[in-house]
Amino acid sequence: MIFSTFSTIFEPHTYVYSKQRCTQLKINKLKKKNLIVFDIDGTLTDSVGIHQKAFIEALSDLGIEKIDSNFKEYKHHTDSYIAKVIYENDKKELISELKASEFEHHLTKKVIAERIDEIRGATNLIENLENQTDFGVCFATGSLRRPAEFKLKSIGIDFSDKQLVASDDIFERENIVQKAIDNASDFYNVKNFDRIISVGDGLWDLITAKNLGLEFIGVGLTNQKVMAENGTEIHYENLTEFKIKEKTLYNIT
Repeated sequence: MIFSTFSTIFEPHTYVYSKQRCTQLKINKLKKKNLIVFDIDGTLTDSVGIHQKAFIEALSDLGIEKIDSNFKEYKHHTDSYIAKVIYENDKKELISELKASEFEHHLTKKVIAERIDEIRGATNLIENLENQTDFGVCFATGSLRRPAEFKLKSIGIDFSDKQLVASDDIFERENIVQKAIDNASDFYNVKNFDRIISVGDGLWDLITAKNLGLEFIGVGLTNQKVMAENGTEIHYENLTEFKIKEKTLYNIT
């Protein structure tokens, strides 16, 4: 199911990227040897609660009455999959492309009405990685694309289309992250990155990193305990003290 979009919600400035910034991205991408894959909600933007509230309200706008909001228990922690399951369980019919598009429209409209703040240090970290290191960056999210774009732009992060992969037509987080890595390889013109580090705030991010054989760094306090219990060795409360240490594959069990 492809969650197609309505093009008129965003104001024009949402998609404006400075010529200088785009030029800088093109210069930087030739210098990269390594890659960091960032989750967005709870990792770069303080938006988990905002997104979940908008998600539930968008489903209600479709006339759905039974909404299981225990999102951690779904097979795939992605908007596209969870919305599909909830809709089909409630309506006893397959979600159509029209209904999926309506959901995306409602969700995006609600998210962009909110103020989105950064996880402390996020914007500076991305800028420093791009401009001062041999680490490229990309973004892999379980959110639908347009809300994700809005969140990144809200905290001042510029990016190429290829640097962001969302769940609009992908259910599995592993496939989202892998596509983000593949896109970054093309964007930075790097056939094989020496190191790939995944950064996220949820157990699902950790499990995805394990399944793909990636290094992992945790962020935030909400899931810190369960992530530590499952093998996370490097974890930051926020991104102000983020450091890249020597290469290690964490003992994720």
